[in-house]
Amino acid sequence: MTTETPLQEALRAALSPDHQVRQRGALRLGSLADRSVAGDLVALLVSEPDAFVRETLTWAVVAQAPATVPHLLAALAGEDPSRAHVLHALSKIQDPAAVEHVLPLADDPHPAVAPKAWWVLGRTGHDDSAAALVAHLGRHEDDERRLGLIRALEQLGAPAVPGLAAALSAEDPRVRRHALEALVAVGEAAQGALPELVAVAEGPDRDLAMLALEALAPLDAPEVDDVLTRMREGGSRWLATVADWLISDRASRRSAPRATRTRRPGGDPGAATQER
Repeated sequence: MTTETPLQEALRAALSPDHQVRQRGALRLGSLADRSVAGDLVALLVSEPDAFVRETLTWAVVAQAPATVPHLLAALAGEDPSRAHVLHALSKIQDPAAVEHVLPLADDPHPAVAPKAWWVLGRTGHDDSAAALVAHLGRHEDDERRLGLIRALEQLGAPAVPGLAAALSAEDPRVRRHALEALVAVGEAAQGALPELVAVAEGPDRDLAMLALEALAPLDAPEVDDVLTRMREGGSRWLATVADWLISDRASRRSAPRATRTRRPGGDPGAATQER
């Protein structure tokens, strides 16, 4: 009689037709942390139909990185929708070596794949990611995709700012608005777009000016104080009111203890509906 090792038993359970048995097998595989099954884990992740089991397999795949990374990158080939699950795992591993493999998928036609590719590119913090993300500004009417791109740019942070600053001069107003929304999200990193934001804040488009002011508000720079003072003392009553409020708010934040100053955390796009 052949006695199975714990690893063999876990692999057999992970292939069971019963999703509850597969869940236990996935947990066991993750707990054993045996790199010899890295390829098997990725294959199971790609083929798993149950979302809860797939989430556990994602945890197991991430726990065994970097051994699983080459297998994940290989699984990105082709057109299978399961690439979104592979990208989900890569976004958690955040290996810069994955960027060159993920960049082409930023333009993938599959609705689930491209947003996950954006998230991977944002999470890795690689400079090469910026151009691929900025290229999508203003191209998507769907709110979830628009917000997903903003969150990816927020995660990328400072490397995205030069491209976002350049986008503020785009002819398409949708691109300019989307870039401003992303600059609001990146917070203090928007300092790199200070001249461009000041120009929009003092420009003729009131809606864009409001977004520019929102991006400028957290920046600790004298140029921001100057533009707010000019707006408070001239221009429209509406802008003067907004500028006056922002001046007061900036003064309050500067006088507050540093520990109370917080930044809004980013999150995985579609967190309410997608696997963590």
